[in-house]
Amino acid sequence: MNYIVTSTLLGIQTDINKLTNEDFPIFTDLYDLIKQKSKERDQNNKNNETNIYEELTLLLRDIAHGSDSFLWNGKSTIKTNTRCICLDTHDLQNTSDNVKRTQYFNLLTWCWQQMSANRNEPVLLICDEAYLMIDPNVPQSLVFLRNVEKRARKYEAGVVIISHSVVDFLDPKIKMYGQALLDIPCFKILMGCDGKNLMEIKELYNLTDAEEELLARKKRGQALVLIGSKRLHVNFQIPPYKLKFMGTAGGR
Repeated sequence: MNYIVTSTLLGIQTDINKLTNEDFPIFTDLYDLIKQKSKERDQNNKNNETNIYEELTLLLRDIAHGSDSFLWNGKSTIKTNTRCICLDTHDLQNTSDNVKRTQYFNLLTWCWQQMSANRNEPVLLICDEAYLMIDPNVPQSLVFLRNVEKRARKYEAGVVIISHSVVDFLDPKIKMYGQALLDIPCFKILMGCDGKNLMEIKELYNLTDAEEELLARKKRGQALVLIGSKRLHVNFQIPPYKLKFMGTAGGR
């Protein structure tokens, strides 16, 4: 996907595909520019009109120089030419809802750009510990995942949702998005569970008594795999050489 940014005022055309991360401006640059515009406006303001540039500097100060600058004011370090990119959102959980909304919007929009850029390049988006993205006050993540699950296959892309509990997805406040994440996937791997989780899974997937008993036993490596209308009892066995890749002793 190619992008060309054109400035008609300056008569400049820039192919941003040729720029590096260091070539792009950051919020400090924008803040300083607007601050300068504010000073010029004050000097030429003869009718005591509202200085909109000054209002903008107040809005931008936190993300350029204040408490939120660590999130917003910096060069991107993401390298899109690698085969595996890990976006660690752990620290994002301790921020305000406003920051979460905007950061998830930025991150997930970037993810979709990578998934849809080339219809001939397979791209897999894996959301591990997906329950961390479930928040009725921050619905952007669930809305995005629901929409991507419906569209991904058209772009040779896929989505994997990994979580410990289906109950989190079925909260009445977010059920219209959360349940879609459980219904849409072609492949579903259900591992051992009990209590409320087991009850919700049994109702959601219409489990038989034998399938319910399989999940209730919670044996390591035992799973119920749903592939379309087929249901399989699968025993996952990891060979020792793969356990070494995970930093796990071969005897486990």
